[in-house]
Amino acid sequence: MKKIIFKNVCLDIPLLFNNRLFSKKKNFSEKLVGAKKKNSDGKLMSSILENISFECNEGDSVAILGHNGSGKTTLLRVISGIYQQTSGVVDIQGKISSLLNIDLTIKPDATGYENIRIFWLYKNKCCDIKKLINQVENFSELGDFLNLPIKNYSSGMQARLLFSLCTYIASDILLVDEGIVSADESFIKKTKKFLETFINTNKIKIYASHDINFVKENCNKVFLLKKGKLSIFNDVSEGLDFYLNKYNNVDN
Repeated sequence: MKKIIFKNVCLDIPLLFNNRLFSKKKNFSEKLVGAKKKNSDGKLMSSILENISFECNEGDSVAILGHNGSGKTTLLRVISGIYQQTSGVVDIQGKISSLLNIDLTIKPDATGYENIRIFWLYKNKCCDIKKLINQVENFSELGDFLNLPIKNYSSGMQARLLFSLCTYIASDILLVDEGIVSADESFIKKTKKFLETFINTNKIKIYASHDINFVKENCNKVFLLKKGKLSIFNDVSEGLDFYLNKYNNVDN
C-alpha cells in the first residue's frame, strides 16, 4: 500500500543570526511580514509549517488550498524531499513524481538536452537515456530549442520540457504545484489525454490549486493551510465552503 504519513511535522527557517539590529531594536521581529516569527537563542526563525499531521492512502486525491504564503508549496517540497523537516516524522511509501517549481527542477544555464541528462542522472539512470531523449523531443515539440540554454525559454516552453521529463517516469505519488501549469493552451489540448492517463496511474495525487472547479471535479479531500497550520476536510464541499466563506475570518 502506498501512503504518505506526517506526524507533528514542523519546518523552521532561520532569518537572522545574532544580528545587532535584531538584538538592539525592540519588537523588531514583529515588524517583519510573512509567516510566524520566533526568537530562539539569539536567532530569528520563521515558522513555515507548524505541527502538521495527516495520512494519505491509495485513492486519495487532495487539494491544498490557502492564500499566497500560507505554506502550500513548502508542504509539497517537504513531501517530495526537497526540504527536510525541522521536527516530526515524515513517512513516504511509494515513488514520487513532482511537478513543482521549475527553477528547482531544471538548470537555467544548461541546454534542453543537458537538462535531460541531468534529470536522468538525478533519477539514478532510471531508464534508457536515448529513449528519454526521444520521448522529450516528440512530446515537447521544442525542436532546435533543445540545443539552447533554457534561460532563453518562455515559461510555457519550460513547462513543456518539465512535463515531458516527468511524465516519462512511472510513479505512485504525484505532486503538482499550481505555478507549474503554464504551458500554452495548444500544448495542453494536444497532450490532454496523455496527461490524464499519466495522472490516473498515480495512486495518490496532491495538488496545490486555486481552481475551485478543478477541486470539485478531481479531489476527494481538501487540506486548508493558513500561516503554516493545517485543517483537514474529508468532504470536499464542506472544505470549499469553509475556504470560500470562513477562511479569512479564522486567526491561526
